[in-house]
Amino acid sequence: MEGKTYAAAGVNIEAGEDFVDRLKKVSHRDAHKQLWRGAGGYASIVPVTDDIGVALTTDGVGTKLLLACEQDSLETIGIDLVAMCVNDLVCVGARPTAFLDYYATSKLVASHADALIKGIVEGCDQAGIPLVGGETAEMPDLYSGNHFDVAGFAAGTVQKANLITGENIKPGDALVGIASSGIHSNGLSLARKIFSSAADRKVLLTPTMIYVKPVIKALENRDLQINGIAHITGGGWRNLLRLNSSVGFEITSPLPVPAVFAGLAKEIAADEMYKTFNMGMGLAIITGRPEAVVEIFKEYGFQAKTVGKVTAQAGTVKIHANLLNKNVELELKK
Repeated sequence: MEGKTYAAAGVNIEAGEDFVDRLKKVSHRDAHKQLWRGAGGYASIVPVTDDIGVALTTDGVGTKLLLACEQDSLETIGIDLVAMCVNDLVCVGARPTAFLDYYATSKLVASHADALIKGIVEGCDQAGIPLVGGETAEMPDLYSGNHFDVAGFAAGTVQKANLITGENIKPGDALVGIASSGIHSNGLSLARKIFSSAADRKVLLTPTMIYVKPVIKALENRDLQINGIAHITGGGWRNLLRLNSSVGFEITSPLPVPAVFAGLAKEIAADEMYKTFNMGMGLAIITGRPEAVVEIFKEYGFQAKTVGKVTAQAGTVKIHANLLNKNVELELKK
């Protein structure tokens, strides 16, 4: 089936990845050699002692912000902003400790700012961290009307012995999937092209899940053999391939696909769906003790299950799923 694509909607994931690679080459300095490397590149880790590092990451909410403004519904955007940052931090084994925000606008609108900050504080509460500061900038020559943008910055700490590098991922490890709440904060440029009514678009504003607390509890138990964690964001299920390029992944029993994706799949080809959206799996954990990991997430109210395993077929994600009542067999590559 031919359908609409993320690239046609104006977002080229491959071009973005190429840009990041070029940026690494341009920005590389000798000081970078001192950094610790965490699996997936989800955060940069700066050592402060021989044993402890500070993990840093930044992100935004993309064109989900346009939807929120269109519907005058900004209450949950702050939750998304926090989620996009702290969910990345835990992927390298870090414990989030603080959050900051940047709010740039044409003209400061008190109701917008109030709603945004309330959401950020709620997100920080869900992650168990404080909002420690931020920056507000009015730039009428850059932004028009009531348009604005937001960015988030999060910091965390990690002991070198607990750093998740992905090096221990091996064929036979289990892949545990943690359910998403829906589309989260990626793929909105494409979804907005398909969902045009206010009623359809409302579901796209469901806030991103924040997985920090159960992940931290799981990481505290070294016996759980957590060898990799992938936050399923831009790039969809190919995010798994960021963890270790010498192995592959096979998903044979995926989590249920939320209704929002079924609606999108009517106009988007299956391979594009799994390369763009989380498809119901917001977080994936590679572990040698899947049952124990699943139980921890269930304790915190998350839906979780073993969805597949690590394979020896390097650089591939094989998917066996059901979409629109049809069996789907796909193979994704980086």
